[in-house]
Amino acid sequence: MTDHVQQHAKTRLAIAILSTCGLAGANHAWAQLEEIIVTAQKRTEDMQNVPIAITAFDAEAMDAKQITTVQDLRFTAPNVSYSKGNFTGSNFKIRGIGQDLVAATSDAGVGIHINDVPLQDPRLYETEYYDIEQLVVLRGPQGTLYGRNSTGGAVNMITNRASVEALEGNIEGQYGNHDTMRVKGMVNIPLGDTLAVRLAGISLQRDGYTKNLVTDNDIDDR
Repeated sequence: MTDHVQQHAKTRLAIAILSTCGLAGANHAWAQLEEIIVTAQKRTEDMQNVPIAITAFDAEAMDAKQITTVQDLRFTAPNVSYSKGNFTGSNFKIRGIGQDLVAATSDAGVGIHINDVPLQDPRLYETEYYDIEQLVVLRGPQGTLYGRNSTGGAVNMITNRASVEALEGNIEGQYGNHDTMRVKGMVNIPLGDTLAVRLAGISLQRDGYTKNLVTDNDIDDR
């Protein structure tokens, strides 16, 4: 092999090594995870340090993934399913564990908590999310940290709290078929250095899409 050919081969090898190193560095940068702070154990900590199978959403993630009701969690959180039961009941399951027993004394296998308060019989199918700071799904058995133990897991919802930092507010409205009107908003009012008030709410109305042929009235409205 001539000196010219050897030099050319060494140059190509050096370029290939540099390219590989550059791609490795780029992949390393892309693989970096964004820090997510959760309160899954009633204290603020990095989600990567929490020894629980956990899925967390902040307000921006919920908007991006269009999580507006509890039914939407089954499309974004692993091992989660949801079905509407008879009358006012519902069955929220994590890893197949939920509430299959239809009885007044039955207890759900998944704990639902809002601001650290367990709800014994939540009407999840009627829930519309609004002004939420964080929504966390904990998979697997949970202890009594939030007031009750649960075999399947727990869902913790934390609402936004009043802030003394600044006066702020927002409002969002939607209009659709069957005269659907949805309005939600909030206002945060500081009252000093240590006191603030935050008001939030949602209004949802929709005409029925089924007609009673006897009375000529619409039913199934909201």
